[in-house]
Amino acid sequence: MMWLRKAAAKIVYGHKSDEKSYARWLRQQGVAVGKNVHFYSPWTIRVDTQRPWMIEIGDNVHITADCSILQHDYSWSVLEHQYGDVLGSCGKVHIGNNVFIGQKSLILKGAYIDDNTILGAGSVVSKKLEGNAVYAGVPAKKLMSLEEFYRKRQEAQKEEAVSLVCEYIKTYGHLPKPEALREFYWLFSGRDISQLDPIFKDTLFLNDSFDLSEKRFRSTEPLFSDFQDFLSYCESMVK
Repeated sequence: MMWLRKAAAKIVYGHKSDEKSYARWLRQQGVAVGKNVHFYSPWTIRVDTQRPWMIEIGDNVHITADCSILQHDYSWSVLEHQYGDVLGSCGKVHIGNNVFIGQKSLILKGAYIDDNTILGAGSVVSKKLEGNAVYAGVPAKKLMSLEEFYRKRQEAQKEEAVSLVCEYIKTYGHLPKPEALREFYWLFSGRDISQLDPIFKDTLFLNDSFDLSEKRFRSTEPLFSDFQDFLSYCESMVK
């Protein structure tokens, strides 16, 4: 039935029915869209194509639901009505490589988001954001460096994975299957890639970084001997 859902989406949303169609359409309009760019729920995303040459999106960019990217505004309508002048408003938008844009974020004219940047949900950007950092807010402000965020996320893996399983057990009354821990498998999976569950192995191919991810995966050690060992630990934590 997947083909039927895709066909229905194509009828309803047209070029926004899936991320590849939207990326292809934007390129056809003249927007510079790099490789491995993802539009999540593209039918909810708006990229301003009034002047498509004024927007460029780099490689490995993730744009989530309900985001807007604008290179102009119509505020001059108020000025025209009050003073009579027609005063154009336009500015180039640059989104660099390896950028994540959280849900409901607004990228305004003149925004420059440098490489290796994470933008929190609901943020508003109208100026330059230096790369290798995490930002959030209205307007978006720097929260920490990317290196700091990396260490923070490393430290949170065990606690968040255990919480996920404990809440699952409380809700459903039984243990989760491996797919529920899709992003947390480094905690309990052996480092033999050939023996890795396909559900987990698939993540190594995401974001065009398999070689780096595989090398890093092999160089680390799991905290638990296997998935069952991890689940047993989680069960002991359920109150």
